[in-house]
This record gives sequence, C-alpha cells and structure tokens, in this order.
Amino acid sequence: MSLITNTYSRRSFLKSASACLALPYLETFASTGSKATKGPIKRMLFLSQGYGFLPSFYPKESGKFSKIGLTEGLSPLKRHKDDITLLGNLLNVGAAGPHAGSLTFLTGAPQSNKFKNTISCDQVAAEHLCKNNRYAHLTLSTKENSGHGGCLSLAWNKQGSPIPGLNTSLELYKKLFSADESPEQVRRRIQTRRSVLDSLKVNAKSISHQIARTDLEKLDEYYQTIRQVELGLERQIKWANTPKPKSPFGHHPNYIDGEAEVKLMFDMIALAFQTDQTRVATYMMPSQSVLSSMGITTLVHALSHYNVSEERKQQAGLRDKKCTELFAYLLDRLKGTKDPDGRSVYDSCIVSYGTNIKSAHGIKGFPLFLSGGGIKNLRLGESIKLPKNTPLQNVWLTLLQETGIDIDTFSHSTGRLDQLIS
Repeated sequence: MSLITNTYSRRSFLKSASACLALPYLETFASTGSKATKGPIKRMLFLSQGYGFLPSFYPKESGKFSKIGLTEGLSPLKRHKDDITLLGNLLNVGAAGPHAGSLTFLTGAPQSNKFKNTISCDQVAAEHLCKNNRYAHLTLSTKENSGHGGCLSLAWNKQGSPIPGLNTSLELYKKLFSADESPEQVRRRIQTRRSVLDSLKVNAKSISHQIARTDLEKLDEYYQTIRQVELGLERQIKWANTPKPKSPFGHHPNYIDGEAEVKLMFDMIALAFQTDQTRVATYMMPSQSVLSSMGITTLVHALSHYNVSEERKQQAGLRDKKCTELFAYLLDRLKGTKDPDGRSVYDSCIVSYGTNIKSAHGIKGFPLFLSGGGIKNLRLGESIKLPKNTPLQNVWLTLLQETGIDIDTFSHSTGRLDQLIS
C-alpha cells in the first residue's frame, strides 16, 4: 500500500489502520523481521491502567465464565470469555499506598524514604526473548499520569532507573515505520556516541583508584549504564542496513487522543509483533483522556470516589465497561493478525492487564487479567480467586518461567503459582 498525502483524514487513517490487521500475512513484513528464530516465538505484553473498578465489576464466585456468567463491567469481553482469566486477591508487596500507581507494578520493589526501584518483569523477559529483534522492547506510556504515580513508564532497568516511554501514537508510528536516517547517517551518529562513551570510560577509570569504597558501587552502576548504551548501539548497527517495514496505512494525523489513540496504540503493537520488530512491550495506559472522549468531564481521580453521588457511580460503571471494551479490541487485533505459519499473533502472546487498585483506594485484592496462547495449558476462561494477598510477583515469576526463562525467583516472590496452569 502506497503512502498517502497529509490531507488524509483522521477517520480514514484509523479505518485503514484497523483494516490492515485483518489482511493475510505479507512477505513484505517478513523481510524486515528478526534474523533468527529457533523454536516457537514467545511474546509478552504488559498493560496497566490507573485506578480500579467498581465492586460490582468482580464476579462473586470462582469458576468458568461459561457457567458463572459475566458481570455488566465484564460484558464487553463476552466474545473472548473463553480466552481470558481474571485473577483476584493479589497484592503488590512494593506498593506503599493507593497513590503509588504503577511505580512498582512490574518490579515489586518496596517503597520507603530511600526508595530505589529494581528491574521490571518486562526487562527480564526482553533480555531472553528479544536478542535478535530490531528493538529490545517497546515501552509505551501516556502524556498524563492519572493514577500511575508520576512514573515515566512501567519499565525499569537493572539499576532501577526509569525507562522513558513513547507518550503518543505518533512517536510509536515514527519508531516503527519512519526511515529518517540513511544507514550511513546511522553509522556516523553511532560513531559519535561511541567516542563520547569511550571518553566517559577513560574518565571513570582515571578516578576509580581515588574514590572511597562507598562510591565504588555507584561507579559500577555507571559502568553498567554505559554498557547498556553500548549494547543498544550494537543493536542499531546490526539493523542499520535493514529497512523498516513500510507503513500499511497513511501518515499519522497531527492530533489524536483518548479512546482513538489507545486503539491505534493497540493496532501498532499488533503490527510490531507481526513484523517481529520486538517481542516484549509495555503500555501504561491513559485514563483521563479516555473519559473525555466518552463525554465525561469528571476527573478520573474524583471518579474513584464513586460513592459521592449516584451520577458519579454511573459514570464509574461506564468507565469500567470502556476499559474492558478496549481490552476486547486489543484481543480482536491480536487474533486477527497472522504470523508466517498462519497462526495468529495472539497464539504466541502472553498478555497481562491490570492495576494496583481493586476499588476506590483499596490496594489489597486487586485484579489482573491474563490472556493469550503463548503458554501451553494456561488456565483461561475463568475467574480464579487466589489465596488472600497473593504477591503479584508470584504471577510474574510464573509467567517468566512458563515462557522458558530459567529463574527461581523474581523480586519479592514467594513461589510460582501452579494453579495458573491446568
């Protein structure tokens, strides 16, 4: 499909973006994917939203959705009811309170006055799953921080430093499809950065014998950070001569937000997986702009105080349904996007979608959705009430292990959850 002019309408763009995911697998995409894959592809997608759901959102009992039915808030997921599982009774050991947001959603690091985060689950996965892809991971975020605690994204590196996310669908579009530099320009830019890194290493080495022991750990972290940048440059060199996929739709509109932007983000996540540009992605999702696109003017934080009025409670219920409607849209896209072997991208994915809050401002017993065909025998199609205050980190440990990653523990996990596997 050829690129079109800037006069292309926003509506046409979105229609084209959605339609392209229903197309059969194209060889054009295959030529831009990773160079080597042994065994079945595994992909992981982590989603987090701010704030929780109404108490009526949650099933009153455990069991198969085909038997216990779906609540009103879950009803948009009816067509996917056999492919989702809703976990209950989780606790993020690292969350200090309801306003911590997504700060430790994927890390579980305990918060304190001298808080220092730790590596996030997605980055552990990326180290193992994305060795031969153009991007080690896709880290997506939002311009707003409604309910997320002010963090830049869900992702944190080995040093516990935040990894900034792409805040708009336009940024993601450019990353996946825009060829702004020639291979030679990429090489020159990388050479310049390498020269800077070499100078930094020389300077660090020159003072290593002059600093106190207490500073050696900081210097070691400094070296590790430089090494991570070097690895990123090596990956860019490896892919310099491989063109990015051609955009299956036209130029990105100048402005888009709310529900439309979330859907477009989901479209492009599916395309990023299909073109094998990465196999791990996180998305810290917006809340306030989605409410605004629904015509609701109440601030999302105020909406979490739903007992103030019946109107506010009704608005909160509409928001709950919009959240699951968007999740259903994502699953539609993943199922409708095909890999070279004819299977859907969904079949190779492990998708998690959750929040650090259950209802109102309660942080105990919060929910987590699981979906995807990337884990053999993952229990799907049911509501599972785990033991009270089960560490969220136990879920991450189990998913990482079932993806084939050889680890015995993750963060403050207390053990794997065998009840997730049938």
